[in-house]
Amino acid sequence: MGIISQTTAQQIVDTVKDVSGKNINFINEKGSIIASTDPNRIGTFHEIGYKAVTTGCTLEVSDDDSFFGTKKGINIPVMHNGNIVAAIGISGNVEEVRKYAYLAQKITSILLKERDLDSLGNQKKNRQNYIIRSLIHQEPINHQYFLDTLQENKITESTLCRIVLIQLNSKYNPNNLFMIQNSITQAFEQMESSFYTYNYPNEYILIADAEVLHCHMHFLKRLVAAYQNILTIGIGNKVKIENIYTSYHCAMLSIHAARKNQALMFYDDLDYDLLLGSVSDTLKKQYLDKTIKNLSEADIIVLKTYYETDMSLQKTCEQLYIHKNSLQYKLNRIYEKCGYNPRSFHDAIVLYSAIRLSAEE
Repeated sequence: MGIISQTTAQQIVDTVKDVSGKNINFINEKGSIIASTDPNRIGTFHEIGYKAVTTGCTLEVSDDDSFFGTKKGINIPVMHNGNIVAAIGISGNVEEVRKYAYLAQKITSILLKERDLDSLGNQKKNRQNYIIRSLIHQEPINHQYFLDTLQENKITESTLCRIVLIQLNSKYNPNNLFMIQNSITQAFEQMESSFYTYNYPNEYILIADAEVLHCHMHFLKRLVAAYQNILTIGIGNKVKIENIYTSYHCAMLSIHAARKNQALMFYDDLDYDLLLGSVSDTLKKQYLDKTIKNLSEADIIVLKTYYETDMSLQKTCEQLYIHKNSLQYKLNRIYEKCGYNPRSFHDAIVLYSAIRLSAEE
């Protein structure tokens, strides 16, 4: 296994992508792409990235196809403890992407240093960070080291726990970010839970005794009320600590399934949302293009209201302040425009799914 895991590499790629909007590849010491904004490129060979690793030089490419598997852009080596361990490639105009290449290099360096501090385990918090990250990524842990950390946090191997996952909106960059982060950690402490970590760039992960969590849910609800549209909370399923990685993935699904007006969601409460929350961005776009692409914003409002009122013509008319004949005309027009009949059971499922998916855009 390389110095940098595929999970960590993908976190770096996604973070820099959010900032730059550019295509990014993370190349390991063998020249293989282990993380990318284009999933199809993962596992392929990146010639100039490999050259950046082996030479330790930042390589800039002005023209596409100058090297095998390479587009114009910058490929910058990543150093750790005096050794070149990887390279990061960013596609685009060289002058434009140069600053993002150095940003990616800096982020990687910081993450590696943080991981080294965690692995030392000289302080309680560092040990907790290391244990939580190892658990959710299913990495091997020294058993006694693991037991000591559980004991410090009043948890046993048989305790049923849940992951509480808090994500800050990556598009929101408030001046009071420190205050928000402080509120999150205070809420954890008030819940009698200090077994948490911060996961770069916008994630807090808490492992909580399921029974203790149940008694202190009001702290999380208060947090959501205070910071609507800034953070979302997903709570995973109830498992023993050794299987906590499954609760983490369930908490992630809860985050993805959370609607705009529902910033706190339990995995246990998911049903139809579970399917929608698992749909990839590519498949989502294909589905929306096939179903409601030709509908106007007004059409979408009609459908949303119609399905929220359980397909009641009368209640829909009351909410939209229109006559029943006007509503029937609008529904018929929607049928003509998209090919799906809003009043047919089968077609209603298709359109309802599209409306729900479009709300997550």
